[in-house]
Amino acid sequence: MNMTVPSWVGKVEELDATAFNRLARSSNVPILLYIGAPWCPPCTTMGPAVEKAAEDFGGHVRVVKVNAATDSQLLNSLKVAAVPMIVLYGEYGRELGRFLGNLSAREISRWVRTKFSQEQQEAYALVS
Repeated sequence: MNMTVPSWVGKVEELDATAFNRLARSSNVPILLYIGAPWCPPCTTMGPAVEKAAEDFGGHVRVVKVNAATDSQLLNSLKVAAVPMIVLYGEYGRELGRFLGNLSAREISRWVRTKFSQEQQEAYALVS
């Protein structure tokens, strides 16, 4: 069986606000949004960690980034006042959590797993 791997797997895609909003509304794959800026020293150290986390997530989480310096309208709509920030979205753009500050790749992965665990616990509580 020939399974085609999506082009985004294991990578960080750089998107503008329009492309991100379209993706968030239509994706059935969780999305990790990384918001950083070239003028931000913590962002320059976190960039490689986000890239490593994207490799580790494989096809389970789609990792995208937006440039805070060029997409201020998106930052306003998401109520982002500082960077670096990561925001995790579940299916079809539902926000699961956000974290402000610099994280290592391992810390990013741990944070995402925690958010998914909380999501499953909440879903289970609704069913039981």
